[in-house]
Amino acid sequence: MAVKKSETSAEKKKIEEAKNSGKQSLHNLYDECNSHMRSLDFYKQELKYLQKRLADIVKNNTDSEILAQAEQFQNQFIITKENLDEQNHTIKSQLKAIEKLIKQKPTHFDEKTIPDGSKFSQNIHNTEKDFAAMKLRFNKFLAKYL
Repeated sequence: MAVKKSETSAEKKKIEEAKNSGKQSLHNLYDECNSHMRSLDFYKQELKYLQKRLADIVKNNTDSEILAQAEQFQNQFIITKENLDEQNHTIKSQLKAIEKLIKQKPTHFDEKTIPDGSKFSQNIHNTEKDFAAMKLRFNKFLAKYL
């Protein structure tokens, strides 16, 4: 009975060390990457919708001030799309690397062996925050000129 108790406390210690080590499991990282891919897909679809709305404004207005602001938004949309594409590529590369690791160590799928992807997650969070701010500015622009 004492052996079982020491194993349990050793397991608890190992789990606690893993939590504090800044590492995560392949399983968690894989799920996190897929979640980020879905988020990026949503923002790409939303960006297409915003571009369509911008085209409607440009089509119906010839005022130079409106067209200048529309051009600024168009440039911002282009930069945002490039950023989304770059992050999408990074995530796909990371997913391929994870899949390769899973094939190499299929029994270690849930062990906390991979460095924490918090910097990567922070980039996605910043993208979401920037997109929301851009969308808010664009909606104010639409409200003013529609």
